[in-house]
Amino acid sequence: MDVFVTGGTGGIGSAVVKQLAQDGCQVIGLSRSDQSAEKLRRLGASAYPGDLRDPATWVERATACDAVVHLGATFSSDMGKVDRIAMLEMKKAARHRKQPLKVVYTGGIWLYPPCKAGDMLNEKTPFSPLPAFRFMTETIKTLSTGTDLALCVVHPALVCGPDFGPVAEMTAALKQSGRFETRASEHTFWPLVEVSDLARLYALVLRQTRFRMSVIGSGISGVSVDHLTSHISARHGKPLEIVTQPAPEGIDRDQDWAAGYALSQSADNTHAKRLLSWSPEHAAVEDLVISLSR
Repeated sequence: MDVFVTGGTGGIGSAVVKQLAQDGCQVIGLSRSDQSAEKLRRLGASAYPGDLRDPATWVERATACDAVVHLGATFSSDMGKVDRIAMLEMKKAARHRKQPLKVVYTGGIWLYPPCKAGDMLNEKTPFSPLPAFRFMTETIKTLSTGTDLALCVVHPALVCGPDFGPVAEMTAALKQSGRFETRASEHTFWPLVEVSDLARLYALVLRQTRFRMSVIGSGISGVSVDHLTSHISARHGKPLEIVTQPAPEGIDRDQDWAAGYALSQSADNTHAKRLLSWSPEHAAVEDLVISLSR
C-alpha cells in the first residue's frame, strides 16, 4: 500500500511513519526542508517536497496514493484556515480517482466535552470542541460528504512519547524545579495513549476494508493528575508539586491550544479494541511511566 503522510516528522507522525514502513507500506512523507526529508528517510519513508500551506505542491501526488494520513498542523494563528484549505484541495484532487481515496484524518480528544465523574466519552458522544479546534469538526463534516473520500477519523487521547506529552513534561519539571505548571488541577482526569500504541492504531485503521469510521485512541481511559503525579514521583524518588495556572490574560480563545489540559475527561477505548483488535501495550499508568522514564 502506498501511503502519503503529512506531519510525518512530528512526535506522532514519526511513530506512525516508522510503524507503517515496518508493516511494509510504501510511505511518502510531505517534506518542506532537507532536514525533514532526511528524517523521513531515516524512518523508512521517501520524501516529497511541498508545504502544507501550499497544497498545490503536493495534493496530486497524495491523491495518486492508496491512502493519505493527515497528521500535519501549523499551530499558528491561521492553523484552521491552512488545514481546511489543504483538505478541500485534496478532496477536489481526488475526484479523478476510480476508487475513493482512503483518508485518515487526525481529530483529537479535545473535540469532545468534559466528563462528569464516572462517565466516559465514546465515539457517539456529540462534539463540543475547544474554540481553538472547532475548525476540525467542520473539516470532518466536509470530508465525510460525497463519495470522493473514504474517511476515518482517529481521535488521539493525550499522546505520551519519550520527549513530549504529559509524562515527559512532568518528568522534566520534576528534575528541573519540582513544580509542574498546568491548566489542570490535581483532580482533573486525563485520557492517555503511548505514541507507539497510537501508531499501531493508525496502522490497523489503514488495513480495514470498511473505511468510514471514527475511533478514539486512548490506551489509558482516564487517570487523575494527582495519581499520575504520584507514579512519576515514586519512579524518580522526588516529589512533584502541581501548580494550577489560569488562562493567560487577554489570550485569544481561538489560539488557546493549552486549554484542553483543563478538561477533565475519560475515554472509552472499547470500540477501537473490538473493531480493530487494537491492544495497547501501555494500558496501566505504572507501565506507561516506567516505559517513558529516563
